[in-house]
Order: sequence, then C-alpha cells, then structure tokens
Amino acid sequence: MEAMMAASPRRMDDAARARLAERADTPPEMLFFLANDPATAVRAAIAANAATPPLADQVLARDSEPGVRRVLARKLASLAPLLDPDSADRHRRATWEALRLLVEDEVVAVRSAVTELVAEHADVPRPLILRLARDVAMAVAEPVLRGSPLLDEEDLLALIADPPVSETLCAIARRPHLPERPSDAIAARAEEQPVAALLANATARLRDATLLAIAAGAADYPGWQSALARRPALSKVVVGALRDLLADEALRLLLARRDLDPAAWEALHQGGVTPSGLAPEQGGLDEESFVAAARKGYRAECARVLAALSGLPAGVVTRAVEAREAPVLVALCWKAGLTARAATLAQMRLAGSKPEELLTLPGGEWTMQPEAMQALVDGLLVPG
Repeated sequence: MEAMMAASPRRMDDAARARLAERADTPPEMLFFLANDPATAVRAAIAANAATPPLADQVLARDSEPGVRRVLARKLASLAPLLDPDSADRHRRATWEALRLLVEDEVVAVRSAVTELVAEHADVPRPLILRLARDVAMAVAEPVLRGSPLLDEEDLLALIADPPVSETLCAIARRPHLPERPSDAIAARAEEQPVAALLANATARLRDATLLAIAAGAADYPGWQSALARRPALSKVVVGALRDLLADEALRLLLARRDLDPAAWEALHQGGVTPSGLAPEQGGLDEESFVAAARKGYRAECARVLAALSGLPAGVVTRAVEAREAPVLVALCWKAGLTARAATLAQMRLAGSKPEELLTLPGGEWTMQPEAMQALVDGLLVPG
C-alpha cells in the first residue's frame, strides 16, 4: 500500500487506480480525487467504496455514466436507515443530498436501485418513501406502493386522489391487506384495470357495499364479473345481488363454487337461478324471464314481460321503462306481481341505481307503500 500511495495516480494504469479506489484504507483525499477519474471502472469502484467521503458521493451522483450512479445508489440506499434529512451532521446531510439526487435521476435503473433496498424497510426516512411512491415508473414505485410499511392510509388516499399515473392505482390495489378506505376510494374511481386488480387481491378488505357498487357497474367489464364470482368469503347479501347482476359466464363460475357458506349458497340458488343460456325456455312471461332480460339490459323484453303481467298498455310500459326512473320501475314490478328481488335488479340494471339508492331491501322487502306504488302506476295512464 505504501508503494502504491507513493506513486502519483497519474502514473498508474487503469487497473492500478481501480485497485486503489476499492481499498478501505485509501485516504479520503485520494478517494475524492479519483471520483473525477476518466476511467469508468475507477469511478465505479469509488462509488462502491464505503470509505468514500460524502462530498465525493455528491460528485458521483452527477456522474455521466448511469452505471456509476447505479452502483452509488445501491450503496447509499443501504445507508438510508442512518440518514435524516434534518440532521445537523454535515456528512449525513451530504450523503442524504447525494441520495436525493439519485432518487430524482432521469434513468429508471438508477432510481430502481434505491427502491430495491428500501421498499420494505420501516426504518428509512419517510420523505424518501413518499418520493419513490410517486414515481411514474412502476419499476420504481410499485415495490414501495405494495410493500412499504411507512405508507399509511392517508398516504394511500392522497395517492389515489391524485395518482401520478394510472398504474399507481393498480399497484395500490395489489397491496396486501389493503384497508377498507383505500379500497373504497379505488372502487369509487370505477377505472377498469385498478378495480380488476382490487377484486383479484384476495387480502384487500372490501365492504359489502363496495362490492355491490362494483357489481352494479360491472355490466361492461367481464373481468370485473369473473373476479367478483371468484372473490372469497362472499356474504349472503353480495351473492344475492351477484345472482342477478352477473352475465352467464361469470354466473357459471359462481354456481360452480363449493366454498360459499350455507346462507350465501341459499341466496345464490333461490328460485332455481341458472345462466340464461341454460334456462328452460326463452321469451316466457314470468319473473325468471324478466330477470334474464334485465340481467342483459334488454329493456324492450323487460317491458314486454311487465306489460303482459301487469295488464297495462304495452306502449305505456315501454315508455316508462325507457325513462329509467327507479320508483316507476319498482311500481311496475310490484303491479306485475314480481318480487322485490326482480325490482332490485330492475333498478340496478335498467335505471342504473347505486346500492345505497335502492327502494327495496336486501331481504326482499319493499320500502315503498302499496298506495304510493299504485299512484305511480296510475300516473302512467294520465294523458301527457
């Protein structure tokens, strides 16, 4: 070592300077000098050396070679538990500033080198995690969004309300044991891929009301429907709604399950429900025919059944169904002798009502009085 130190680095070849750069006992002044070496291998060795002074790390954080910056990123990320953005120690602040530069680096591989080492640690600075979580590259952000214990519910809600990119929502939706509030917020956005990811996350906590809201909007998203049909631990209320809201393929998946609890199983098979493609006869004039048509959103067929069963003029009923007014649809179902189950489906699939807006109760009860429903029916017959 003494002979090596006695020689000027300018007189050494690249290999000798790289060996000098790797040594833990090389003086800090020499390491700082070598941080500006023309050879990439030498600068990379300085970047990896734990003895390199923080000011040299700051120089290397701006190095022209992404490979050098990536080596430095891994070293500094491993020191993250020791760093404090508000530290009074100038060496620690210099190291933090170098790491902050790397987190802002234009090259994804450099930023992801930091993520790889800090994503699941609980003892790293929160500002570092919050910055990585908002990265637009999922190679950087997703490990943090899915695994960092430092992200609390408020952090997740803020990211959901203002996601840097749409993939941010998907990454949060895949987070293990996602709490109810973030799950609700993702569901409320009703974006196809994030909701599909949320439903596929078996550990995400989803309230029945949230599942019902997703089901009500699932008509155009086969992926949501199949994920709903596979969702574990479905309650009786949710299964009863899915029975009427799922398309045939997803309904077959639900009917094939053997893990439903007895109450949910009973709710699913109430009335002998089967996929409409397997129904005994199409075009009938009974509740099952109405349910099959409503599940598919066939308003004309629904109007035909309602008119036949209620005795009201077909034109009057057709106009009422096309108007998509939930109270009138409920009154027509009541007048036709259908159950509250059919009226629930009519509201959700024909009128687009949300679960909290329903005028029928999950247990199959009407919330409107017969007199009120009769008045609505009578109103249809008054000339406009």
